[in-house]
This record gives sequence, C-alpha cells and structure tokens, in this order.
Amino acid sequence: MRFLFWIIALPVLAFAGAFAAANPGPITLKLWPFPLEIALPVYAAVLGPFFAGFLLAAIWFWLKSLPGRLARRRLARHEQQLEEETRRLKDELAAAERRGPEASDEARRRMIANAD
Repeated sequence: MRFLFWIIALPVLAFAGAFAAANPGPITLKLWPFPLEIALPVYAAVLGPFFAGFLLAAIWFWLKSLPGRLARRRLARHEQQLEEETRRLKDELAAAERRGPEASDEARRRMIANAD
C-alpha cells in the first residue's frame, strides 16, 4: 500500500513543483463582496486550494472512519477478555480433572451454571 502511495504521490509532487517553477508571476485576487485584494503567485492561487481540499478530504475521511476504528478496538478488547476467560476455565477444568471424576463433574456443572 505504501508503494502505491509513492507511485501516485511522486508524480503529483513533481507536477506541482514544475507548475510552481513555471508560474512564479503574481496575480491579484479580489475577494468579492469584501473589499480585500490579495497578491499571490499563480502557483499559490492554483495549488493552494488543491492542497486545502486534499487536507479537508483527509480529515473528513479520518472522521468518517473513526466509529469503525473505535468498534474494532472495542471488539479486540472483548475478544481478549473472552480468551482470558477461556484460558481460565480450561485451567479450572484441568485442575478438577486431576482431582478426580467427581470434582470434574462438579466443575463442569459450575462452569455451565456460570455460562448462563
């Protein structure tokens, strides 16, 4: 995945650099309806909104994926708790089987009662 990122990112960055080198001249942006004028190089006026949009989209998708990431984290914690409980119950069963068949049957009954 990282390789794919660099395959796409390097040409985009090279294009942005070439565009910036070829268009250093200033332009004046008038921000209607406000009485503001901003003098910027052409490349800043073109590439600035592009990178701002990229940043906003990245933040948007990060926020949209947040519930899924939190759910996965919660499920991983739950899975770990269940694995620990399974390990504990297996240890109890093995200890009960070492004590004898009567203790083993009693341990099974307790585990079944605790599972419900």
